Amino acid sequence: MYFPRLSHGFLLAGLLALAVGLGAQDTTVVLLRHGERQSLLDSNSLLSEAGLRRAQNLVPLLESFRPSALYASDLERTQQTLAPVAAKLGMKPLIRPKGGSEALAAEILRDQRGHTVVVCWHHDLMAKVVRALGVKGPVPYLSFDSYDWLWIVHVPAKGEATLEERLQSTPSVDLVSQGHQHFLRGAEPVILGLFEQGQTAEFRVGEVDAAEGLR
Repeated sequence: MYFPRLSHGFLLAGLLALAVGLGAQDTTVVLLRHGERQSLLDSNSLLSEAGLRRAQNLVPLLESFRPSALYASDLERTQQTLAPVAAKLGMKPLIRPKGGSEALAAEILRDQRGHTVVVCWHHDLMAKVVRALGVKGPVPYLSFDSYDWLWIVHVPAKGEATLEERLQSTPSVDLVSQGHQHFLRGAEPVILGLFEQGQTAEFRVGEVDAAEGLR
């Protein structure tokens, strides 16, 4: 049987195409706020009992993303939030300064291209990270008592970054924190029905009316 000889140029072009294909992978950033804190008045507050429970309950959810790196701010409550999943995965969170949201995003885009990472940050700074990752569309506002959301930023190899919102829907985590239960009154049967069907509930708190349910 005859096998044609391939030229060095053809082989080189093929290898380059393969390298480009391997490098052109999407980057995923799973962004969440730290768990409930002991005090809203203390800027260095640690997690409350509820926050520590949330951190434990988040382990299966965060583990399911198979992150290649974990990032936390230099305030201990973000590190406390990631500690259980870090222990489960045998990873050490990378600590970055709270005031460096844009620098954090730049580092991820530079060093974690093609991977999935988990970032535990702060409610008033998460939008800065999202914008710095390249999201140009609407970014929701997280109030100081919001703890229940995951923001997932998809950064494709080509094209614009997009933002996906998810409720933290692990079986062990309460549907919503105390601060938001009144928003979802009347919507809980819908959420529970989705969970029973194995679906993900993805809607905004702002789209729920306390008196009329979903709208």
